[in-house]
Amino acid sequence: MSWGVDFADAPGNPPYEEVLSGIAAAGLRWMELGPVGYVPPSAPAEHGLGVVGTFVFDAFHLGGVDVRTPVDAIAAAGGRILVLIDRPSPARAATAGSSAAAPRLRDPGPMLDALRRASEHAAARGIRAVIHPHCGGYIEFEDEIELVLGATGLGLCIDTGHALYAGSDPAALIRRYADRIGHVHLKDISPGPRPRDFWAAVRAGVFCPIGDGQLDLEAVITALSGYDGFATIEQDRRPGSPGTPAEDLKRSVERATAALPPSR
Repeated sequence: MSWGVDFADAPGNPPYEEVLSGIAAAGLRWMELGPVGYVPPSAPAEHGLGVVGTFVFDAFHLGGVDVRTPVDAIAAAGGRILVLIDRPSPARAATAGSSAAAPRLRDPGPMLDALRRASEHAAARGIRAVIHPHCGGYIEFEDEIELVLGATGLGLCIDTGHALYAGSDPAALIRRYADRIGHVHLKDISPGPRPRDFWAAVRAGVFCPIGDGQLDLEAVITALSGYDGFATIEQDRRPGSPGTPAEDLKRSVERATAALPPSR
């Protein structure tokens, strides 16, 4: 979420009502629930918002992740997408964005098994699971994306900011995996040097409002031609990140809307 709420019990999280009001004020009508336990499933409707789904931000590389509670929350809110994210480990957070330096899993089997189980549980409730490549996790670079998609039936959530951070062209990834795209996160990344550690880079403002950074939004929109799913506007944040969440989200929404082709 653009307010930086990755964990429901994290100190300093803003009241969920503030987040929902900010999303609605930006002109949006759909949202992700965020971490389970933060936003009550019934609350978005009170702000005129529908629910796309939510994410699970956990150590899938260790196996054993239980997705029953988030799947229940999605179903209760009428959503249809479960976004699976391998949470950054210290070793990978320290090498985020550098494929050559990043340590790899010796045995990806437990992670792949955990992802398959999550996908099967979601599918049993009519919910589609998609994998979200994330900087600092063990599914970040193109070879890791290829491994997961080749070994599972998961859909793919392209996050344009994380793709750029990892050294990929998000529009090219969209074209390559067009038949697997099940969700999109629109995010921009600031140019210039950044701290080596992923979390430090986020605190420093590496992710910025759409249009302020390196994202070629028009190329992404062109690549998404024919895609009929949702795109969530995001800006990863940590305490101390520059900018104001509500104002940054509004700027991103305005720029994303302006880049859309005229409706026929």
